[in-house]
Formats: sequence, structure tokens, C-alpha cells
Amino acid sequence: MTKANRWLLPDGVDEILPPQANNLETLRRDILDLYRSWGYELVITPLIEFLDSLNIVPGEDLQLETFKVVDQLSGRSMGVRADITSQVARIDAHVMQKNTPNRLCYADSVLRTKPSAMLGSRSPYRIGAELYGHSGNDSDIEIISLMLETLKLAEVKQVQLALGHVGIYRSLISHTGLDTEHERKLFAALQSKSEKDIDDLLVGLETNGGLLEMLKALPKLSGDESILDTAEQVLIKAPGSVKEDIAQLRLISKALKARYPEQSLYFDLSEIRGYEYHTGVVFAAYTSDFGTSIAKGGRYDDIGEGFGRARAATGFDSDLKNLLNLSKKNFSVEEKIFAPTNDDNELKEFIATLRAQGKQVLTALSGDGSSAQDLACTQEIVQIDGKWELKPL
Repeated sequence: MTKANRWLLPDGVDEILPPQANNLETLRRDILDLYRSWGYELVITPLIEFLDSLNIVPGEDLQLETFKVVDQLSGRSMGVRADITSQVARIDAHVMQKNTPNRLCYADSVLRTKPSAMLGSRSPYRIGAELYGHSGNDSDIEIISLMLETLKLAEVKQVQLALGHVGIYRSLISHTGLDTEHERKLFAALQSKSEKDIDDLLVGLETNGGLLEMLKALPKLSGDESILDTAEQVLIKAPGSVKEDIAQLRLISKALKARYPEQSLYFDLSEIRGYEYHTGVVFAAYTSDFGTSIAKGGRYDDIGEGFGRARAATGFDSDLKNLLNLSKKNFSVEEKIFAPTNDDNELKEFIATLRAQGKQVLTALSGDGSSAQDLACTQEIVQIDGKWELKPL
């Protein structure tokens, strides 16, 4: 790299400058205050951990997104966090052991070897909340509600909430006898809703024909609440807990509609993102101004098993940078006050009082020559009749 281009940042890595940096920090504080009001306690996790701890969350994508290094002290493999969920799971299971529900939240940067979506960031700022120790519908409803409140606070408009249930796919796939390779390909085909690929994968397989037809039907089971009626008919002979899973979606959607009657709801029974570790209801928020989900989450029971303490868990997260970019919130423009260089004690006390009130005061530097206008100040401190006062510019 030459001197001419040393300022370049790696692809997908960005920086935030004034005034956006101040807006991001303001939004972060407001959201964390929201989480605190709901009883969620803030945790700050380390930037780097041993790989066997970070990889406790299954999923090939997350492992490929993790930067790996060798610890010069122990010789063990370490990773720079690409996600914070596994770290919070470790804290719940091993550090903050409770027999009661544990509500935790976080807000911090992560680093990824590649973006999760095309043209996405490799250094997103994840903010989220997780609830451990409760397996009932109430905790799912609480977490989804908190996600919607987050988007409301950020003033992201026209949000559509999508609901799915990984348990439906799990029940079907577990009875087909598909090997790992076929299952992986089927997962990809379902995510892309490619009926031809799904047919090509399932045709000729020696398994229950009814199961295959149900799997083929999953991509079509998406739409408003009426799609749950269709799903009950199409999946009436499905094995396992499919009937109960659909009933759970009904119950949760009913509760959400009571809390947020204006909220747009969408159901997608082929939404199986993260099925390697999600175990129940999954959800995501979308807006027409953005090409992918702006917040997402779901239930992932027993995630702490690898740390020696399996617990029910549900949670969500979002990229704070995306929320800021989509926000319609009017962030206040902080006025700057210009102060002269002077050793007068009364001036020093006046400046200290203004700063204690939250005002931004810039003191002139000897020999600099910059004016108040050069520094984008809107007021200046002047001495009138021996008294220091503010004067508009």
C-alpha cells in the first residue's frame, strides 16, 4: 500500500463521522434505556474468545464469518466475535447462574470475514436482548414486543413482522430419512423457494410420499393469518408437534395483535433461517426501504448445553447502523458556543456552568486564529459591562 492510498479501509468496513456518530450514540443510549426499563441488564462481552466457546452456536455460516487467530500465550485457536449470542449464552450458563429467568442485553461491534448480505457491512454494530430460563409463549411474546418497541423508538416506519416456526420443518425433515447432504440442499432450496429445485431433490426418494408433498408445500404456506388455516389442512397428517406449532403461532399472533393492532403481520412456514440452532418460533422485521431484515430473532432452547447448563432461550438483535440509516427520528443539532482565551476566573466558572448544563463550549486556542464561524459555533461568550454573557452569532 502506497502513501497515496493508506487511508483506504477494507471492503465492508466503515467508520462513522460527526454528526452521525453522535446520533448513533444517542440512539444506542435510548435503546439501552428502553431495555433497562423492561428489566434487561447490560453485558459487555470480550472482542475475542477461544474458538470452541464462540462456535457453541451451530451453523456453518457463522463459523466461516469468524476471523481466526492463534493465542500467543496459550497456543489455542481464538476468534474475533462475529456474533454476540454465544457469548451471552456463556454468561447465562456459567457466569450469571440463575434458577429464575435472566434478561440480558448488549450493544457492541462485531467483525466478520464476509458480509451476511450483499453489500452489507463486515463490521456491524449489534444491539439486542435475550431472555433465558423460560420456555413458554410469554417470553416469545415479550421478546417480539421488545423488538417492535426498538423499531418504534428508532422511528423506523412501515415495519412488517414475519413469523415462522422452525419446529414444523424439523418435525417433517426428521421423518424423511434424508442424509446430511440432501438435507443441506433441501434447506437451500426452501430458502430460495425454488419449487423446481425442491422437486428435483425429493423426486425418487424412498420415503413417505405424504411427507415429501408436505415439504414441497412449505414454500407456498406464506401470507396473512389465513395461511395458518391452509397449513392446518395441508399438514393435517404431519408427524411430531406440527399441529401444536401452528397453534402456538396463532396464540402469539393473537397476543401481538392485541398489543399492536396496527402492526402488519406475515407468516412464512418455510422461514427456517438458523434451523441448526433455532428450536421454535422465529421472527424478523422488514421494511420496504431495506433489502433484507432489519431485526430478527427466535427461540434457541438449550443453547447453553455446551457450557454445561442447558436453558430455554429466546432473543433478537439488529444492526444499529442500519436502524440509524432507516430512522426518521429528528436528532437535535447540538449548538456550539465559542469562548475566548482568557484566564479570568469568572469566565472559567461561566464555561464550567455551561458545560455542566450539557452545553458544548469550544475555547479558542492561542495563535490559532479560527473564528467562531470557522468552528460552526452559533453563540459566543462576550464580556459586557464586566460580566460574561452569551451572544448569538
